[in-house]
Amino acid sequence: MNYNRKQTFYLIITILILIDFILLFYLSFFPVDSLFRRIIIAFDFVLCIILWIEFFYSYKHAADKKHYLKENALSIWGMFPLYFVLLRPFRLIKLIHYVKLFAIVHESESLERFLKRTLLDKILSWAIIFIFIISLLMYLVDTQINDFATALWYVVVSITATGYGDVVPTTLGGRIVGIIAMVGGVLIFAAITAVISSIYVSKISKASRTDLESRIDDLTFEVKELNKKIDELKKEKDCDI
Repeated sequence: MNYNRKQTFYLIITILILIDFILLFYLSFFPVDSLFRRIIIAFDFVLCIILWIEFFYSYKHAADKKHYLKENALSIWGMFPLYFVLLRPFRLIKLIHYVKLFAIVHESESLERFLKRTLLDKILSWAIIFIFIISLLMYLVDTQINDFATALWYVVVSITATGYGDVVPTTLGGRIVGIIAMVGGVLIFAAITAVISSIYVSKISKASRTDLESRIDDLTFEVKELNKKIDELKKEKDCDI
């Protein structure tokens, strides 16, 4: 599979962001020695520099700079070093942003129209922010949840309606946050389901439209043939007279 320079660049950045996020996720939840920690932080810092360079370069060459800033408002926060814990979900949004750019360059206008119509990239970005904020609130308000990883696990289980029951909020605040997580999960998956449904509906509509156009062409051809035969019969009748 051949890629042009822009596609290759977006693919490399996407892979680097994914590796960086995995490393920082490991750093957040598992013990590591000081040397490995410094290597991860240095890798993250270098990646942030690359992201800022690409951002300013794209901004400089953007036709509509205000629109560019508006479209990148959330992903800008994902270019800060990830040892700022509160900014870590934004790196996932930055990852979605580069996957979108790579896909648009690769698939051209069809995917761009699809994203504008369904807003799938924005739905996923806000879903990530929602999960992170609710997890943080759960960790802060419920005394039975002792670490952020447990809070994140509870929120993911709640929004997916899995309900293992291994983590249960005991405080009033925790239960309220749990309710918000459940309702938010319903809305998120309803939006994603609507997007998936629109894909299949558009495919079915396209197939139906193609079939209808084919039938119209056939009928048009038959009408033309009938008109020819009618003209021939008229000519024969005129000749007989």
